[in-house]
Amino acid sequence: MNSENLTGEMLGGRYEIIDKIGTGGMATVYKAKDTLLNRFVAIKVLRDALEGEEKIVENFIHEAQAAASLVHNNIVSVYDVGEENGLNYMVMEYVDGITLKQYIKEKGALPWQEACDFAIQIGQGIQEAHAQHIIHRDIKPQNIMMTKDKTLKVTDFGIARAVAGETNVVGGTALGSVHYISPEQARGGYTDERSDIYSLGIVLYEMLTGRVPFDSDNAVSIALMHLEKDPVNVKIVNMNISTDLAYVTMKAMAKSQHDRYQNVQELLDDLHCILADEPLVSQEAPEPEPEPEQEQTPERTVITERNPDEPVIREGTGRTTRKKVIKKKTEKQRKADRTATILAISTVLVIGLLGLGVFLFMNARQEAEVPNLVNITVEQAAVEAQARGLKISDELEYSLSDVIPENCVISHEPQAGEIVRKDSTIKLVVSIGSSGGNIAVLDVKGKTAEEAITMILEQGLAYAIFEENSDTVEAGKVIRQTPIAGTKLNRDDIVTLHVSKGKADIATAQPQQNDQVAVPSLMGLSREQAEQSLAENGLYLGTQTRKASDSPEGSIIFQSPSFGSMTARGSYVSIVISAGPEPEPDYNPPAQSEPENDDESESETETNTNTNTEPENNDEPEPEPETNTNTNTEPENNDEPEPESSTKTFTVRIPESANDTVQVDIYKDGVLVHSGMHSKDEGSVSAEISGSGSSNVEAYIDGAKVSDRTVEF
Repeated sequence: MNSENLTGEMLGGRYEIIDKIGTGGMATVYKAKDTLLNRFVAIKVLRDALEGEEKIVENFIHEAQAAASLVHNNIVSVYDVGEENGLNYMVMEYVDGITLKQYIKEKGALPWQEACDFAIQIGQGIQEAHAQHIIHRDIKPQNIMMTKDKTLKVTDFGIARAVAGETNVVGGTALGSVHYISPEQARGGYTDERSDIYSLGIVLYEMLTGRVPFDSDNAVSIALMHLEKDPVNVKIVNMNISTDLAYVTMKAMAKSQHDRYQNVQELLDDLHCILADEPLVSQEAPEPEPEPEQEQTPERTVITERNPDEPVIREGTGRTTRKKVIKKKTEKQRKADRTATILAISTVLVIGLLGLGVFLFMNARQEAEVPNLVNITVEQAAVEAQARGLKISDELEYSLSDVIPENCVISHEPQAGEIVRKDSTIKLVVSIGSSGGNIAVLDVKGKTAEEAITMILEQGLAYAIFEENSDTVEAGKVIRQTPIAGTKLNRDDIVTLHVSKGKADIATAQPQQNDQVAVPSLMGLSREQAEQSLAENGLYLGTQTRKASDSPEGSIIFQSPSFGSMTARGSYVSIVISAGPEPEPDYNPPAQSEPENDDESESETETNTNTNTEPENNDEPEPEPETNTNTNTEPENNDEPEPESSTKTFTVRIPESANDTVQVDIYKDGVLVHSGMHSKDEGSVSAEISGSGSSNVEAYIDGAKVSDRTVEF
C-alpha cells in the first residue's frame, strides 16, 4: 500500500477510505467510513518514508496513546490505532469544518467577544490534557479544528509528552511551530504546562489582531524574537479591545514562565471575568495578613552588686548609663582632635559630592529624548517609544489629514526632541485619512475661542470645544486645533478647538488614582447620546472627527479610550462620527463642444450675410457663396493628426492596516480597468492604463478610495 494513495482501500477490515483531506510532514489524513459503527472518521496514516524510523514510529504510537486517554468536547477524540501492510495509522473523530487558522485568514481580526470565547474553549481542552499530565507543546491555530456550530477542538498531540517523563526538548531541538513556540522551547530548555499557556497567548493575540506578534523571513529570526524581543502590546494593534483583555493576553505571553499564568484555570477565570465585565481575578488585591500579637512583658529592674565604673543596664529600657569621668586634655591632644575633625568634615564633603554626582548620573540615566514619531504607524511608534523607555498612551486622538496616511501619527505630545523622564507617556494624534473635501481649514491657533469659532463657521464648518490646562497659553485662547490648518474638509465637518483653561490648580492637577471609572461603549450612538452616557460615568466628550463610512450618518464608529478601559474620573473620550457613505464619483464626461472652426465659420457666414444685405455699391456683382460654403464644411483642424495613444503603469499601495486579502478596483475616467482580490503581502497592485492626453485614475481598496490622481499620457 502507498500512504499517499489509499482512496478506496479498506484498513483494519472496517475503515473504508473515502478521500484525502490533508497532508503533513509526517502523515497523510483521510476521510473514511467506519463500516462497523456506520460513522465517518478521520484516519492519520504515517508516511511510507518514515516507517523505517523506529523513533518516529514510536512517537506516532505515543501520540495515539496520549490522545486516546483524553475525552473532552474541546479535544478531537482518538478511537483506534493499528498497523496494516507496514502502514501505521490512527483513527480519530472526523470534524466537518475548518481550522482556526483558516477562519482567521478569512475573517481577519475577530470580535473580542468571539476571541475570548474561542480562547476559553481551547483552554478547556488544554486544561483537560494537563489534568492527565499531558503537555501539548504545539498549540497553534492550524491544530484547532472548528465545527459548523463554532465548537473548537484541539488536535494533533504529535509532540505531546507526559509531565512525569522527560520535560526538556530532545537534543536541544525546538519542538512546535516557530510562530507559536514558547521562549523555553526556542532555547531547548525546560518546558511545562506554562509553555502551552504561552502558545495559547500567541493564538489569542492573533485572533484579536489578525496577525502573529513575531514574523520574519526565516524560522531562526522568529525564534530569536521569542527569546529577545518584546511584542507590540495587543491594544496598540487593536484599540477596540479593553485594557483588561490586553493585560490577560500579554500576561499569557510573558517571556518568563514565572510571570505567566501558572495554570490554565487562572487564565480561564480572567477570560470569564472579561466576558462578564467583572474585575479580573488575577488583579484582586490579596487580603493583608493580620500582624501577630506581641506579648506584653512587664518592665523589670534588676539590681545587682557592681563595680562603680561598670555600666548599669536596665532591662526593658535598653538604655546604658556610665559613671562620668572628667579628665583634662593636653594641648597635643586638642591639636590632634582638631586635625581629626577637619579630616572628618573633609571626608563627609567628599562623600557628599560623590553621592551628588552619583545621584545626578542616575537621574540622567532616567531621562529620555522623545523620538520623532510623525508619519509612522501606531505600531511602529510603540516600538520606537519602547526602545527609549517610553510608552504610548492608550488614549488616542483621531484626526483627518490630507498628507499623513491612515493609522499613522500626525503629531504627538511631548514633541520630538523634548527630554522627559523614562516611563513617561506619549499621547498620539492619529490620522484617519483624507476627507476628500475642498475646504482648507484656517489656522486659528492662538486666537480667542470666539474668534476661532467665527472663522470656522464662516467656512461652513462645525466646531467642538475641548478645554485643557496650559502653562504657556493664556486662558480662553486656542492651544491647538484638530485637524491642523490647511487640511481639506467637507462642509459641516468638525474642527476641534483645544482651548486653554490657564494653569492647572496644584490641588486638582493630579487626579486621585483610586477614582477610576470604566469607559462606556459609545459605538453606534449619536453625539448627544454619547455625551449623556459619558456624563453619567463622570467623563467628558473630547476630540470629535467626522469620517465617511458605511455606518449610519451621525453614529459613532471609533472611540478612544475603548469600551471597558479604566480611566480617571473627569477624563475625556475622543470619538469619530460617521459622515455617511462616501458619495459615488461622478463619471459623466463633459458634453463635447462643436469644433472651434465651426463657430468661426458661423461668424463668418453672418458677416457675409450682413455684407450681402447692405452692399456698399449696388452695381457690384454679388460674391459667389461657394467659398463660404467650403469654409463651413471643411474645418481648419481636419488635417491635424490624432494624438498618439500611450500606456502607463498605475500603482496603488496596500496599507499595512488592510486585511490579509483585499478587493482592489481601479477606474480610468469612470471605466473599470482592474478588479481583483489581492494579498496584503503583495504590498502594491499595478495596472496597465492606455490613453492619450490626461485621464483621472481612481483606486479603491475594499470599497474605500485610496488614490485619486491625474495621469498624463
